[in-house]
Amino acid sequence: MLETEDADLIGFFDELYQGTNPKTKSDKTNNSNKKKLVSLCYFLASINNKYINGIKADIGSYLQTSGASATSIDTLANLGLSVSRMTVNQQKKIVSDEHKQSVDNYCLQNIEKMFVLNIDDYHNIHRRTMPSLLETHNIFHFVTILLNSNPNIPRIPCFSNNILIHNPKGIDSKLIIKKFENYFMNQIGKSYYEQNELWKNLLIEDSYENRIENLNVHNYDGRIQKHQELRSLNNSKLVDFILHPLHSTKDYIECSNLLFKVFERLENTDYLDHYIIPIIADWPGQVNIRRAITLRINRGIASGISKQILSLIPMIGPLHISLNSRETLFQTYHFFFEMLYHDLFEDKKVLSQKPKQTVINLILDLTFNGWKKIRKVIMNRFKNSKDAEYRMMIDLLDNSIPLTLDIYAVLFRSGYFEGYLESVVRVWVLFQRLRRHNYNKAPLVFLSDVFYWELNNHPMANVLKKNLPIFNDYFVENFHCSIKSQTAESNNALQIIQKAKIIDAERNNNSFKESFINSRNPTIFQNKLNYLERKVSLFLFSLFDKIYHNIGNTTKINNKKCLLPNNIDSSNGIVLICGHGFHKECLTLYNDKCNHCFNYLSFEAQKNINTLTARLTTPLKNNEIPLVEEKINNNSNENNDENIQSILERLEQNIDNQFEILYQEWSNYDSL
Repeated sequence: MLETEDADLIGFFDELYQGTNPKTKSDKTNNSNKKKLVSLCYFLASINNKYINGIKADIGSYLQTSGASATSIDTLANLGLSVSRMTVNQQKKIVSDEHKQSVDNYCLQNIEKMFVLNIDDYHNIHRRTMPSLLETHNIFHFVTILLNSNPNIPRIPCFSNNILIHNPKGIDSKLIIKKFENYFMNQIGKSYYEQNELWKNLLIEDSYENRIENLNVHNYDGRIQKHQELRSLNNSKLVDFILHPLHSTKDYIECSNLLFKVFERLENTDYLDHYIIPIIADWPGQVNIRRAITLRINRGIASGISKQILSLIPMIGPLHISLNSRETLFQTYHFFFEMLYHDLFEDKKVLSQKPKQTVINLILDLTFNGWKKIRKVIMNRFKNSKDAEYRMMIDLLDNSIPLTLDIYAVLFRSGYFEGYLESVVRVWVLFQRLRRHNYNKAPLVFLSDVFYWELNNHPMANVLKKNLPIFNDYFVENFHCSIKSQTAESNNALQIIQKAKIIDAERNNNSFKESFINSRNPTIFQNKLNYLERKVSLFLFSLFDKIYHNIGNTTKINNKKCLLPNNIDSSNGIVLICGHGFHKECLTLYNDKCNHCFNYLSFEAQKNINTLTARLTTPLKNNEIPLVEEKINNNSNENNDENIQSILERLEQNIDNQFEILYQEWSNYDSL
């Protein structure tokens, strides 16, 4: 276009490019040089015309975001490389002032579609700091209100066939227990690994690339190239980002009212009177919003809560289920993972009680893949052993670990609703067994809603089945990561709020970021993963050999009763993943369900629901205590984790022969 306007420019850009000697450089270097040349041309043009300052404005904004001082920005402006600090601030104010109108426009453009809401808290802590008499750290607590939409999902009515989307019974324990008895108890008698083998053709391909992505599933950095459709914010809209606590039910009601005011501003629309907005949140978000809904249904206007709260459908975030299940499992079996960690990375390496999520993900992944290599020969040797040590390890390796790895990263993101629903049941059983506070209730609420919608053929059930990945809490976590990476510790509250709105405004148009800010593609070489898997296998061979030779010194998991005489051949028995064993005929008479586990789970489900219902029906008070206690991390070892990449770089030992010898040795063992 420029060459058309000015014939003197014909060939000019080609000459500049050829001057970089591109034939001797790699494609990556040549692409980088092209970007530099474009920038150079902008700077040259701006000398002649001060209004050509687009790239300078981006640089100025980036410098301020990175914590550069006002003097530094103004100095670079004098050099012609940036706009002044004052110009940067003016542009930020313009974007911030226009934000309200952009929210209205977004809602109007998508008013015929379904909205999905995220409400979550954010704080500006960039690093861990120890208390000091010489330094204070002002921590600001914000609330993020984020909407998502999908052009392929129509809006969902509150009523369908005169059936309200909210179950009038609240959390329906009878419906849950009935579903458990009639269907899910048969499924969860098998290990998750066995069940997953039946689903493989419906799930994300089990490739090296997808495995690396799954290892980074709890890394919300938008610069990571993989799964950009999730990491981008193209279909998201920041409704508001405010300085506000988010602890109590009243806090959530006040923040929800900000969303309701947006829809009140829209002309000729009564969206909230007729249609629903699912809100995907962590446990505090779910329990507090649900409490507000329960109080409004039970007490009406007397509750003091707006009727519009009934348009919200709180759902537990799948990302938080995944995160909490992995952390809970890791902390419960820390003694095992610590032994494995030392075997993999030397005895001197310290594995803290609460390592970084990337470390947890890697160890769980290696443990499972190392187990898969030897699973067949191990189980062939032990057969139907009910030894307590053996059954504990089988449950951990064949059931719990693969479940926590897959529930979000594979099942949810694949959109396989039936598998995800069954896994929510399984993960509730895991939370219940491991006594995980609050999360031994959260999945029950989700299950109650889904079973109610299915029972009454509400459209919400069908939308959920066909569009599962949109009901995600990843978007708000990704947004928070963007804020943290684009703000500095020195920023005040107003600057952080302005930056949040700028990030939102640039979500579909940020050529500077796409062109010049380095993307990330964290990876672990496949040969190192294979090496570590085999080390895990060798460790497990040694562990199971000790368990084998200790049989008889530990107790067996015994049933209290059996329907048929015990003189049936033991080879005719079946040991379920729970550890309870049955004669095949007995299990058939129990309809292939473990009656012991069903009695336990139904009792615990009822108890948890009763406890939660009491919390949800408690009236609001002026100075009430939050329903969910804040987690205080007193673990001083959290920062002791060495960078996992630096550890992996030192792995060089070849153990292939050792693995093959042990594998063959175990293959030749006679079974028990």
